[in-house]
Amino acid sequence: MSDLRVAGGDREPFDVGYWGVGNEPWGCGGNFTPEEYATEFRRYTAWVPKFGVPLKFIAAGPNGGDREWTTRFFHSLTARGPNALNGVFGWALHYYSGSTGDRNAVQFTTDDWYDLLARADRMESLVTQHWAAMAESDPTHKVKLIVDEWGAWHAGAADMPPNYLWAYPGTLRDALVAALTLDTFNRHADKIVMANVAQLINTIHSLFLAREDRFIVTPNFHVFAMYAAHQGAQSVRTVVSAPAIALARDGRAQALWGLAGSASRRGSELTVTVVNPHATDAHSCAISVRGATIREGRATVLNSSDLRAHNSFEQPDALAPREATVNVASGAVRHTFPAASVTRLDLALD
Repeated sequence: MSDLRVAGGDREPFDVGYWGVGNEPWGCGGNFTPEEYATEFRRYTAWVPKFGVPLKFIAAGPNGGDREWTTRFFHSLTARGPNALNGVFGWALHYYSGSTGDRNAVQFTTDDWYDLLARADRMESLVTQHWAAMAESDPTHKVKLIVDEWGAWHAGAADMPPNYLWAYPGTLRDALVAALTLDTFNRHADKIVMANVAQLINTIHSLFLAREDRFIVTPNFHVFAMYAAHQGAQSVRTVVSAPAIALARDGRAQALWGLAGSASRRGSELTVTVVNPHATDAHSCAISVRGATIREGRATVLNSSDLRAHNSFEQPDALAPREATVNVASGAVRHTFPAASVTRLDLALD
């Protein structure tokens, strides 16, 4: 294998430090029981050659809300003592939300809009639920959560080649799925050590579409670019209060928050990201920072009056972020978040 690497133009080792041990062993990765997978995980991590590289092994975690998979794996792995967890860097959760019925990425109703956002918002409870299950065998939380497959999953677009599997442009709705999920990860930075969107190009919740010599960015790309300011910063507690949105899902009355987001600080710079999921109504919101005052700010906004807005090879910039003003008065901000929007506020603090 090293000879093949050299022949491919890379003489030096890649020094890959993070290794997932199997993939979805509860299903397509072997149809294991949690106990069987725990045995395979121990066997592999005991004998894999490390070649002097400090490897970090990632155990294949649950499918969505399968709490039993988490509980039984951790119980089985620690049966020989808690030191067995020393070889586990992270516990990988997979969760997708997608279209319902015969809908697809760009054909959906307003009810579908809310349904998908509500199901994507389930990530919050999945993180806390599995974190609690892990604590039963790992009370000090040596092992952190990793979410390495997530996003909106729709049928492939008819104008994309069928061998691209699930290739579709993604709309403003998918951008909000990305944003509310990234906000969830940021709010739970004490629990989540890594999070990855699994596919970058032409598949599922992708950031790019490519066909022959054409290449475009999806709305998801714009959200990732907007949220990059959180990378490497310190997550800070964010409390949001806004009227909830009443929903009817599966014949039951439910509610979705009216505004949600997260914040991070790097020195005197505060980044606040906010999602307004309401399809038609803007929200005006006062923003204050405890222990500091806001000196100035600027905003970046991704929104459209068309919930189905998306980019295409013919119109690659149909949906893109724009700059907006931020009004600062007496060290605080009152900002209006447009309907169906993702907003990033960059605030300078005193």
